[in-house]
Amino acid sequence: MELFKNPNYDFLGWKWRFIIASLVLSVAGLTSIALKGGLRYGIDFKGGTLMTVKFAGKPPVDAIRAAVSKRISGSGEVTVQTFESSSNEVAIGTELADDRQLDQNLRAILQALETTFGQPNNGKLELNNAGHDALVARLRDALARNNVAMSDAQVQKLVTDILDFRKNPPRSGLITSFDQLSAVPGVTPAVVNTLKQECYLAPFAIRERVVVGPKVGADLRQRAVWA
Repeated sequence: MELFKNPNYDFLGWKWRFIIASLVLSVAGLTSIALKGGLRYGIDFKGGTLMTVKFAGKPPVDAIRAAVSKRISGSGEVTVQTFESSSNEVAIGTELADDRQLDQNLRAILQALETTFGQPNNGKLELNNAGHDALVARLRDALARNNVAMSDAQVQKLVTDILDFRKNPPRSGLITSFDQLSAVPGVTPAVVNTLKQECYLAPFAIRERVVVGPKVGADLRQRAVWA
């Protein structure tokens, strides 16, 4: 099968035209970068924290940005970006100038969300973002007080099953009603009542946390420039 009837093309004759076109495009790109104040690096290249958060409804972007900015003043720009899909998720990013701020910024974001959208002062455990050990410690004595007889091993398994249920689709980390937990093996009406007494459901769940130290970000940025 013959693809080209005349394979003899004078590429060298077009050499200078290609070089000029390449130079024009390069200059246009550099001019665009300069007009926009330089390259805009992501978290991977400049260092910072990035937290993906899922909300029960449409994320209130302005309220999120204001709450986080108030908690992380003086730590650079706070970005809140939505996703094109209808997942009700946002990516909250903060810049980082010091490795000592890594955990501090993550805690500040979570505290800002809890204070603004949760019930931080009601004495209950927030279930959508609770870890395994915290939930076990909360339920162990509470179940006994409510005459729900369970061994420590049974409580451990109960909590594991609840967290697996929370993680799996369609919930994907976000439980919106305690009654949903009735579908979990071992969750009886008495267990549901105990959960309602000891926990509450915030309208958001942390899906992912990414932290890149400023030194690592600077190294990656230098490699990208030289690549």
